[in-house]
Amino acid sequence: MTTSVRACLALLVAGLAATGARAAGKDSGAMTPRFFVTEAFPPYTFMQAGRAAGPMVDVLQEVCIQLGWSCRIEVLPWRRALAMAERGQADGLFTLLDTPERRELFRASSPVLDGRYTLFARAGQAFSYTGAASLTGRQVGVYGPSGSSISLRALIDTLPSADAAQLVLEPDNLTVLRKLVSGRYGEDGLAFMNESVALWLLRENGLNGLQAAGVAKQFSYSFGLSRQRINEREFRRFNKALDELCRRGRTAELIRPYALPASPCAK
Repeated sequence: MTTSVRACLALLVAGLAATGARAAGKDSGAMTPRFFVTEAFPPYTFMQAGRAAGPMVDVLQEVCIQLGWSCRIEVLPWRRALAMAERGQADGLFTLLDTPERRELFRASSPVLDGRYTLFARAGQAFSYTGAASLTGRQVGVYGPSGSSISLRALIDTLPSADAAQLVLEPDNLTVLRKLVSGRYGEDGLAFMNESVALWLLRENGLNGLQAAGVAKQFSYSFGLSRQRINEREFRRFNKALDELCRRGRTAELIRPYALPASPCAK
């Protein structure tokens, strides 16, 4: 092979390599970076091997792939995650309870997971939740600010002021359960909590001496997309991809290993 032929081949190989590099760069650039924040909220979201994990994470990542988004998810204390998302420092937040207060700042996706808020009492306590009036005169521990504290406040606000229950805001759900077990909310004290979260915490921490005492509210969790960073068109694309994922049965498949109830697919 002559020197000139070798030179030509070298130029051809170099040209092909450059073309491949440009194509790879173009493909990489097509992935839109997105940043989501959440909290350690097992069994819905948690850290595993140094990364965000859980059913909400799995569903979100699948939606991001469908949209061509490169989604980074950071697990933070809830107050910090919420503050960042409210300031527009994140594209989205989860798990989100769709409330009028949250809609001012976030576009709520179609529901992903169903849940229920349950009242817990100390074992042997003669209490059964029959409506807001049954909370009269009691201290009720709840984690907040959160969707659960917003829901409990809405219940308490329906009571006459003279009879209102006392909402006791705590920094996390485990604190609520431990204080209830130890009688810190009084002999007739209660806890208001997502039932799946409470059962997971009781099991993982070996806590005994509590009983479920009635379901106060059924609800669903969604993804909240920041109104400051995600426009209406992008939100509709996100929601369409999420709904299609559900209708194909992929959402149920992703959630099944966690033994949690998936929300019905949007029609």
